[in-house]
This record gives sequence, C-alpha cells and structure tokens, in this order.
Amino acid sequence: MPTFQPATTLDQVRKNCTLQPLEGDMLRDFWVETNEARDHLKHFREDLREILDGDEVQRVLVHGHQGCGKSTEINKVISELGPQWLVVSLNVVDALPVSGNEAADVLLAACMRIVEVAKDNDLKLNEDTLKPIVAFFDKTTKTSTESHAAGLDIEAGADASQTFFGKLFGLKAKLVSDLKFGSRSEESTIHQVRQNKGQLRDYVNALGLAVELAWQEIATDRGRVLLVIENLDKLGLDDAHSIFVKDGPLLSSVNLRAIYTIPVFTYYSAEATVIEASFPQRLSVPMIKVNERNGDSCEEGRTVLREIVRHRVAASILPDDALETLIEGSGGVLRDIFTALTQASTFTAVRASKVIERSAIESALGRMVSDIGLRICYPHEQEKEPQPLLEQLASIAAEQKRNLHVPVRANPDIQILLKSGALLEYNSERWLGVHPLALKYLDKLRIHVKPSA
Repeated sequence: MPTFQPATTLDQVRKNCTLQPLEGDMLRDFWVETNEARDHLKHFREDLREILDGDEVQRVLVHGHQGCGKSTEINKVISELGPQWLVVSLNVVDALPVSGNEAADVLLAACMRIVEVAKDNDLKLNEDTLKPIVAFFDKTTKTSTESHAAGLDIEAGADASQTFFGKLFGLKAKLVSDLKFGSRSEESTIHQVRQNKGQLRDYVNALGLAVELAWQEIATDRGRVLLVIENLDKLGLDDAHSIFVKDGPLLSSVNLRAIYTIPVFTYYSAEATVIEASFPQRLSVPMIKVNERNGDSCEEGRTVLREIVRHRVAASILPDDALETLIEGSGGVLRDIFTALTQASTFTAVRASKVIERSAIESALGRMVSDIGLRICYPHEQEKEPQPLLEQLASIAAEQKRNLHVPVRANPDIQILLKSGALLEYNSERWLGVHPLALKYLDKLRIHVKPSA
C-alpha cells in the first residue's frame, strides 16, 4: 500500500500539497508523467539521462519557471540512476543569502557539500590531494579572523593533530556559516575566496576527482559523481547576471557532471548568448499549458493537472467544480495550484464544512491576485516604477487576445514580469502568456486590455 494517499482531511491536504519538490516516498506515490503535456517533441528526462550517461563530462543548465516542476523532474531522474552514482545535491536557498551572491559563493557551497557527502559515505580520500585544499581554506579563514580580531590573538583554522580530511571538515562549519550569514566586506572570508576564485575552482575540481576515485573503489560498475545545484532559479536578477553571465565560465569549468537550475528570465536579456557560450548543454522543463496560444482550452494539459491534483487530494474534499476553477486560475503553474489549496484549507468556512468548495478556491485565488500585484509593483532588487511594467503586461495581454504569437524579447521589463510570475513562458514553443491572476490584477486596477486594431 502506498505511504502517501490522496488527502481526505484538511490536515492531509496541507501535508500532501507542500511546495517542496517531490522526493522519496512522496515522489513514488504522487509522481505523474507530464512530458506529453509539456512538449510532445522532446523528453526532458530522457535527454538529461543521455547527457549524464555519456563518456564526456557535461555541465547542464536546466531552465523553467519557478513552480513548474523542475526539481521534481530532476529528482525523478536521480531516483532512476543506478547504484554506481553518487549524487551531491545542494539547495542554494539553504546555503546562501537571498541576494548578493556570486559564482564563487556557489562553488564554495558546492565544495562544502562535497566534503559532507564524502564524510557521510566514509570515502577514503587521497590525503596528498587534500593538502593544498586544506591549506587554502585554513589560510582564508585565518586571514579573515585575524582582520576581525584587530590584533587579538585569535585564529580560526584546523587542528594540526587531525587527518587532512578531518581538518577540512573542521573548517566546514565556519565556511558554511560565513556563506549564509557572514559579511561580504573586504576583510571577510567570502571576499578572500572571491579574490581567488580560479584557485577555488581548481580545488573543487581536485576534490571532486578525489571523491570520484574514492567512490569508484566501493561502487558497483563504474562509479560516477553527479553534482546537482538547485534553486539558482530563485535568486534575483542581479545574482543571475553575476553568476551566469559575468562568471558563467567559472561554473562551466567544474570538472564534474553537474546540473544547474537557471531562471527562465535570464534568457530574456541581451547577454543570453554569453550564457549559451559557457553552457552548450541546456534543457528546458516547459510549462503545462491550460490554454493554447489562440485561447482555446488545452485539454491535454488540463487532464494532466487534474491527475496531479487527484493524486494528492480526493474528490470527497475537493469537488470537481472546485478543481476546474483551480486549474483555470493557475495558468499551469503547479506552485500556484498547491498554494491555493493550502490557503483554502485554512479558511474558517472550510474548517467548518471540511470540504474545499469552489467559493473557497475563488477566495484563495483572489488573495493570490494581490500577491502577484505586489511582485510586479515592488520587484526585489529593482528600482522600477510599476506603471511601465503594467503597461507592458497589458500590451502583451492585448496581443494574446488577438491570438498573436508573443515571441521571446530581450527586454528588462519582461525579465521582471517573468520573475514576478505575472508573465509565463510556455517554453516548448517559446511564447509568452499573461498569468490569469495577473489579468485579474490588471482588471482590478481598471487597466483594460483591449486588442488593438
């Protein structure tokens, strides 16, 4: 019997509709094949697996909207890998602050995660390989601590009596803390690492090789290491530019098989070609369409969305008409579907009736209209007047009403609108559509969307 079953209580709805990617038992019990509804010409997981299984070490960029299911698709691939694979997964949301990040910070976080996974698997690493790595981090942390100590006899660093692996792991706590919470001033540890990012890259490569060789000693078949860095797509516009445009070659030269998630809005800048030059291997996880480009209902997409929800929530607690309203208002964004369900399950009337009726879904979606409006009008890290953004959104909505193809445009306003979730790229065919909730927001502001002649 499955561990996780469709919810029949409100508490189960909240547990089943978590915004976290599916993994483990939840992946097994809630997984729904979505590929045909995303792109019937290409298969994301097959393409990714083919790249990973090749003899050549490749770094793959995976792009798609926040909440479209990228991480779950990646987790599905990982779950199907054989025992010869050692997967090193890093969630940058846990490891880095919300903004002000550079590629060197990502590399440092990856390095610390590799150390942790190596220790957890009791890998016997070549200590001669580790000596310069330990010396680099030991010197970096000492330099930082001595600067802050202002002449006091305080030093950070590793215990000289330990093994080299023990020393490196001993430095991990400070480096991890500095990454997430520390200063980025010129005296900080992170600044010291950034100043030597090429050296850091070399040490990450040396550590990765040492781990892969040690893994091959105990793995079946030919052991391989896969580095998966997730949620880079949740960083801001400035961080995305710094990491993937300014320092893309740094990440692309990591000599491990690697997967990086990247914000879809990054491809709407004039510098997208710079990213493509650094990362020739790029795969998209397309949106699941609710409507076709001409406005007709997309039954294939709606059928898959129904199946996804019904795997998690039973009809006894979410009637069919409420489900249809939920799908219509989601624009195909899975995150929005689960957010609305979770919100609706907390309403007083729903708690009393123990059923999420259509009116509750409408109320939850109504609150999300205001949320999407805030993301448009007050975009993080951007000093931008909202009116031009709203006008741009209304213009695209007008084109959409005329059943026109709204193509890819290298435009900073479109980047912000994509990041806000108000604008959606249905990226199997690369056309833009306005989120149904954003259309309601425009109507709320009395910005009427009229198709031009």
